[in-house]
Formats: sequence, C-alpha cells, structure tokens
Amino acid sequence: MAELSVVIASVNGLPYVEHCLASLAEHAPDAEVIVADSTDAPTRTALAERWPKVKLLEFDRPRTIPELRAAGIFAATAPYVAVIEDHCVITNGWAHHLVGAHRRGESVVGGPVRNAAPRIRDWAAFLFEYSGHMAPSKAGPTDDLTGMNVSYDARAIGEIEDLLRQGKWEGWLHRRLVERGVALYRDADAVIDHAKDFGIREFCSQRFHYARAHAAMRNAELGPAKRALYVLGSPLIPPLLLWRIGRNVFRRRSHRREFLLALPLLVLYCVVTAVGEAPGYALGDRGSLLKVR
Repeated sequence: MAELSVVIASVNGLPYVEHCLASLAEHAPDAEVIVADSTDAPTRTALAERWPKVKLLEFDRPRTIPELRAAGIFAATAPYVAVIEDHCVITNGWAHHLVGAHRRGESVVGGPVRNAAPRIRDWAAFLFEYSGHMAPSKAGPTDDLTGMNVSYDARAIGEIEDLLRQGKWEGWLHRRLVERGVALYRDADAVIDHAKDFGIREFCSQRFHYARAHAAMRNAELGPAKRALYVLGSPLIPPLLLWRIGRNVFRRRSHRREFLLALPLLVLYCVVTAVGEAPGYALGDRGSLLKVR
C-alpha cells in the first residue's frame, strides 16, 4: 500500500491537471493519486485514458473546492493524505519530505510555495494569495499553512472530519486542529510550484467570489451586530491586506522588485476583496463559492 495519498481538486480542467499529474508521476511515482473532478466529461475522459492508475472521482453536479478536497480525502487509503491544487506542480523531494516529517511524528505537514509563472500579473496574483507561504520559509512549528500544500495523518483527519463534510476551507480546519492540540509543521523543503496564469479580469472575479464566499461562511459564527460592523469596516481591508503582503515580502528579503512592479494590481485586488466581503457579510454567498477556481 502507498504511504502517501495525494488529493487534487480538479476545477480548472486541461491542461493544468495534466501538468500536475505529470509532476506527480515523475517525483512521487509511488503515491496514490486521487483526482476529484468537477469540470466536464471531455476532461474526465482524457484523464481516464492517459492516467489509468489515477483514482478518478467524477462529479457531474458542480462542487466547491472544499467539497472536492473532502471527497478525495475520504477516498484515500494511505496513512498520510496530501492536498494540492490542479494548477500546481510538485518538485523533486516533495513527497519524501512530507512523509519524512510524518514519520517523525508530525500530524500536519505543509510546505512553501514558489511562483512558476513569470509575468507581472502572475506575480501579483501569487503575492496576493501566497506571500505568507512563499519560499524561502523557515522549517518548524507554525500557526498557518496553505491549503494547497498540506498533508494530514489519520489523527488530524479524525479531528476535522465534520468540518470536511461541511465543506469548510483550511482556515477552519487548521484552527480546529490547533485548538485541539494538533501542531502544524512547515517543512521548508516540501516545495510546490504555483503555475497558473491568471488574467487580470479573471483574478478580480476570483477575488470577489472568494471574498464573498469566505465572509458568508463566517456568518454562522457572527451575530448581526458583528456582521454589520464588518460591512461598515470593509474600507479598512485594502490598506490592511496591502500592508500584510508588503510585510511578508520585505521580511523575506526576496521578490521586492516583483512586489513593487505588481503594486498597482495588488492595490486593485485588495479593493476587489473589500468589495466582495461586504455583500458576503450582508447578503450571504449567493453562489460565489462554486465560482472559486
């Protein structure tokens, strides 16, 4: 039996998922690979023909990324289950480092992310989403891991099983784990490459829908007064987000040039996020989560 299962939530289709599978075949040939696909029949047909060893979970009805991740995790048979995204490719040694950390007793192991798309608009999208997780990163205990480069053992999955079934994002999963005494560990060498080309209009749409869906998911935890406060406070979101991204970049002393060149787009994405969060708190999801890619 494989020691590591790798779950891929497939929402972007070809060619991204094939590039991801090719990297797994090269760098993690012994892993059990599970693709939970919610795209279309041609994508599933192509995957079944070209990657017959992959466990393909087919969903004709649209599913959210957290739902697809959960389906893959529950279908896994290996003692350790890693979650990645279809528009990412793994690097040499990635699986070895995750499994090694698990063998040493770590229940939840994640790694840093690198940008593999060269244009400034790609850097803007990457820095906006992953500035807090980008390589280089220090190894050791942490209170934050990205949901697209993380691996869980059976104990961790048991602690978050109900949240997985509810379709929660990693923020909820990891907070529950920390609250219950399950440590998060970052392995600096378990690196994954982010290889998606986001157009500016596309990324604006993604940021709006993600922000709205994320805010709506928080509503169950907030009373009416707090929801109103967050709506009114949404103008504070852009400067706060931009400050966090800049802090992450300058602390690492890397990619400062890319940050400065991408600054106009980063400002735009911060504003779009604020515009998305306000209606999420006020009116709910309204289908935004299904549009997140």
